[in-house]
Amino acid sequence: MTDKKQDEKKLILFPGLVKRLVEEGMDELKQKHADRSLQLFTQAETHEPTNPQARFGVVLSLIELNRQAEAVEKTKTLLNEGIGDYYETLQVHVSLLVQLSRYEEVVHLLETILGENRLPPAYAETFYELLHFSRQMSDSKAYDESLLDQGHKKETILELRAGLHATNEPAKWKALQTVRELNLLALLEDVRELASDELANPLMRTFALQLLHEWQDAQPIVIKRDGKSLKLIPKDLQEPGEREVDKEIRSALERQLEHENPVLLQMAKQLHHTYLLLTYPFVPPAGNAQAWACAFHLVASERLGMDSDEKEMVDCYGCERFDVLEASNEIEALEQDILIESQENNQWFRT
Repeated sequence: MTDKKQDEKKLILFPGLVKRLVEEGMDELKQKHADRSLQLFTQAETHEPTNPQARFGVVLSLIELNRQAEAVEKTKTLLNEGIGDYYETLQVHVSLLVQLSRYEEVVHLLETILGENRLPPAYAETFYELLHFSRQMSDSKAYDESLLDQGHKKETILELRAGLHATNEPAKWKALQTVRELNLLALLEDVRELASDELANPLMRTFALQLLHEWQDAQPIVIKRDGKSLKLIPKDLQEPGEREVDKEIRSALERQLEHENPVLLQMAKQLHHTYLLLTYPFVPPAGNAQAWACAFHLVASERLGMDSDEKEMVDCYGCERFDVLEASNEIEALEQDILIESQENNQWFRT
């Protein structure tokens, strides 16, 4: 009996073999036994090379084993052979390319597919987000006015909209900056949504509000931060640092420190500026500028490791000690955010 006939006999003797192998492979995969699941899926693929579940199971097992380079070759083959759900496989394939930092391939592939206008709506946001992130990370063509002039405005807007709603924060930052650079008023509602999102990065929300101000947005918007709520019209906003109370705080710091300790003054003013960006558009209570200036002076002294006489400082600023302590506690409560956000994201803001 030939080997071929023996194989056929085995298949006849064991009906449903491939199905059982796939089911066992899935069970092993769920239990994180990726080596065993890979063996089972590979056996199933050997018996039935076009079985999409077996082929995709191999991919999933390789991913679980951190063998992404092999997995991406498997997904590429599946796409070329048209086996399984094309867009499900494409999503895994592109995600693997991103993990492998092969951003140029992602940009080329997704630009081609998106240009054919055949992407199902269910996958659109994910793919536009991945394209936006990969373009940001690669050396491929950047966003500029020429892209819009070349008939890509619709695709650019869709991609940037996905970026504004991305879970990846660097991608969201880049999208917001690009929207401003290209002056894409078509995304005004998306920027408004970001500005009012309580869960979004506070600096990003401030940048979004500044952009709405630049665009002279006259529609009311409600901004909530830390239990406080404010209804405002973006076009009527003043820039952080340009409001009357901001100027009063800055002037009070300069009067006390400009000649006495310029280094301490710069530290206090930087703390004040970053605090404004984190809390904008809210302002300290009216008439309390001296207490807030004293608080920034006090916190800045602590950051520089300087000894400070709290009572003498309060007397110099002519304010109440309780008000100073309350303000300094609020500043210090934001200290971690200040350290992280000012180091990573201050470059996005005008000073």
